[in-house]
Amino acid sequence: MFSGLHDIDWSSMEHAYGSAAEVPDLLLAMRSSDAEERRKALGRFYGAVHHQGDVYPCTAASVPFLFELVEEATTSDRSGIVELLVSIGSEALDHCNVGFGDPVGHVEAVAAVRSRAESLIEFSGDADVRVRRAAIPGLGRSSTTSTGPRRCCAVGCRRSRASSSSG
Repeated sequence: MFSGLHDIDWSSMEHAYGSAAEVPDLLLAMRSSDAEERRKALGRFYGAVHHQGDVYPCTAASVPFLFELVEEATTSDRSGIVELLVSIGSEALDHCNVGFGDPVGHVEAVAAVRSRAESLIEFSGDADVRVRRAAIPGLGRSSTTSTGPRRCCAVGCRRSRASSSSG
């Protein structure tokens, strides 16, 4: 699990409070057998890496590892991680569609979640009702059709680049 986690230069990225060097430790802590350690790691992830719904390049880089956590049946608290994934994808897509600010991280996050749309579909049929409930809100936003997030986000981010270069 987490193949390639340490190949990413996390310290070159930032989150809400500075260096994203802690992200691998947060992801690993979400696998802990200790419920309090998992709770703290998820809370810190929300507080820094997905702070108030923000999506940073480190947030996008975390998406494949978050999916790995949920796909591993032995991971505890999978529903909380699914909620996090749905939030990341939704916030990134909304940001792109509005077309303001710097799109860095948002396009990558939408693409990462969209590339795993089949996993979200599988989560919506999970044996754990909490995982199903967490996954269902993300189903319509993870469309793999040409009118889904890739197209919408690309359009929104083109607007974003145009408005930021003209201002």
